[in-house]
Amino acid sequence: MASRADNYDTLIVGGGVIGLSLAWELARQGETVCLVDCGQMGKEASWAGAGMIPAGPEQSQWLQASTFEQLEGLSQQLQPKWHQALRERTGIDTEYRQCGTLHLAADAAEATQIQKQGDRCRELGITCDALNARQIAKLEPALASQADQFLNGYYVPSEAQFRSPRLLRALIAACQMEGVELRPGVTLERFESSANSLTAAATSHGPIHADHYCLAAGCWTGQLAESLGLDLPMRPIRGQIVLIDGPPGLFRHNVYVGMRYFTPRLDGRLLIGSTLEDAGFHKENTVSAIADLMRFATSFAPATAQLPVAQRWAGLRPGTIDNLPYLGRIPHLRNAWLAAGHFRAGLQLAPVTALVMRCLMRDEDSPIDVSSLGVERSAH
Repeated sequence: MASRADNYDTLIVGGGVIGLSLAWELARQGETVCLVDCGQMGKEASWAGAGMIPAGPEQSQWLQASTFEQLEGLSQQLQPKWHQALRERTGIDTEYRQCGTLHLAADAAEATQIQKQGDRCRELGITCDALNARQIAKLEPALASQADQFLNGYYVPSEAQFRSPRLLRALIAACQMEGVELRPGVTLERFESSANSLTAAATSHGPIHADHYCLAAGCWTGQLAESLGLDLPMRPIRGQIVLIDGPPGLFRHNVYVGMRYFTPRLDGRLLIGSTLEDAGFHKENTVSAIADLMRFATSFAPATAQLPVAQRWAGLRPGTIDNLPYLGRIPHLRNAWLAAGHFRAGLQLAPVTALVMRCLMRDEDSPIDVSSLGVERSAH
């Protein structure tokens, strides 16, 4: 165990949901952990996400599942325990609930994709019910007048959601309770190394020494990796979201129409999202994108046209060459790791990422073989 000031078992760079989750996981195992972020904890892509949890296969189906699908399956199992543990530890209710999701298609391209997704769900043993217009209208009365617009769709009752800002507040509180040293507003300037190991991180607030290091800085991870001699292709993908105030119960489930969605909260607030924009590191909202999201909402749920906009925001998702995360060791360094690039799945996969990375970093058996998600694939 580390002992002297600014010397820790693990230094994590990046205070989003992945970094916070890993810090909490390691601290619960008795490790001393320091978590640094150049901004505020949890206020980038993680804060902007809707917090929907797709279904994944049961472990009995893992032989035919991809590594990412296995991560989805285990994370879905971990999520309710994760939220319950956070509530018991911190008193913060994240409003985790299994509400189910409708996946719908409104044009031919979406219909083809929806058919493939539904077929894959069934192959993996996930309960997935095909929907016609009458069934859509019954499940979601807010869509009833426009239900004939949908070409096909399916319903997954096991899918869930939570409120991401509440999860992040709970993780910050839980980390503090477990003794994690949280350092917002700290910029990483460079790493110091000896042979094949990192020995310290030079920061704007002085050096930090650790036995192990993990980069979990979302779409900024590629820049950090470059300082370690690693070419890690990553790009920010902007997502803009609108939050409107509505009556409780207007929507009953998560609803995807193609890649866009409605996510209802228990208090009646309704998330409408989101865009997928290759706009560099520009996080601001645009008038055209917000107007397009509102047109999407009113075209399928006319009642939303009368509801006031409460808030709008944007986040920068960490995209990779294949939109799959990088999980594993930095190849030429004995004690440096990556947990980044989750694209749209960071909130969803945070519990399983924390578990898998804890196992890898502590040389324990991992429940999932994530070797296919190593950084080596970026060279192919």
